Amino acid sequence: MKLEQWDLVVQTERPADFESLARHDCDIKGYYEAQGLLPYFNMLVGPTYVGLVKHFWVRASIYDKHAAMLEEHEKVLIDLSLGGKTREELGLEPFVETEIRSSIMGVPVFINQSMIECVIRRKAEGEFEDGLDGNKKSTWNKTVAETMFGEKMKGTSGTMSKKKRVILKIQNDNLLPKGGGSDQPSLKHRMFFHFFI
Repeated sequence: MKLEQWDLVVQTERPADFESLARHDCDIKGYYEAQGLLPYFNMLVGPTYVGLVKHFWVRASIYDKHAAMLEEHEKVLIDLSLGGKTREELGLEPFVETEIRSSIMGVPVFINQSMIECVIRRKAEGEFEDGLDGNKKSTWNKTVAETMFGEKMKGTSGTMSKKKRVILKIQNDNLLPKGGGSDQPSLKHRMFFHFFI
């Protein structure tokens, strides 16, 4: 499928002004400080170059182990005497990790997990449990509802405390952007909120 720049909608994170929130009786900076996320929020203060982002993504491709193997096979098909040689002997860079590859104005750009960790100054670590989508009978529902709404099993954002409403808004805008859709957070989003609090 061919993707055109005008088909893309760039979702831009919004900077959070923790000092201003604190002056308005909503001091939540400590939550993000405890998670080591303040450098990430400091980075969001800069501009977003929407044109460059679109230019990058319409030309992007994934370079993984499979792509690296195809690259090696292509070299061997051109010169059969290279069969059995290492990547270095084939004149190729060693494969380290999966990358997103593209170009911006003719300049090659590679993004990998290590670079993202470096930019946001946060290690990619933790645990993830899948299989929670649309699970209305999950034992987590009661726990996360208590965290969000207090004693109530169900509630709305209007029944949440001011601090929790702001934290949920920041989560939806900056940490787990939803890009529109339902106002109700999924069980995964509610669990993230629970553990964050």
